[in-house]
Amino acid sequence: MSGTQARVWLDLCLFIGMVLVLAPQATGIAVHEWASFLILIPFFLHLIFAWKWIVNTTRRFFKRIPGDSRFNYGLDWLLFFLFVVATFSGVVISEAALPALGIHLNIDPFWSTIHDISANLLMLVIGIHLAMHWNWIAVNVKKYILRRRAESFDTKSAAPTPNETTS
Repeated sequence: MSGTQARVWLDLCLFIGMVLVLAPQATGIAVHEWASFLILIPFFLHLIFAWKWIVNTTRRFFKRIPGDSRFNYGLDWLLFFLFVVATFSGVVISEAALPALGIHLNIDPFWSTIHDISANLLMLVIGIHLAMHWNWIAVNVKKYILRRRAESFDTKSAAPTPNETTS
């Protein structure tokens, strides 16, 4: 499996996880909170895969770089900040996960408000992030996911069934 192919699958898992996490009304609070802890794994793996770009862009930020790279860099930092704030505030207002671990915190309305605002902004910034990378997403999903599924389907349908006889 190539690095790009691994990134596509990782990012697909991250996307599906974020959809689940950002819809607590659909999943319930307990699933929302536990999935929020689990989403940290693909989130940090995504950062690791992008680390070379992060370092190189940071080094060149105050030099001449394309405007879209500069915008994307700032957007990614905003995304990271909102992710951290939403996660931290979510832990502070936990109603299911932390109590299940025996940790009981008083839920402060301030942190609930911070969590709601940061989560809503996070959804908006994720949408912009996806739009900025849409060409990469479309090309690589087609190349590594849809084509493989089509090839797998073609191979299965072309295989003779046990009842078929050859002449």
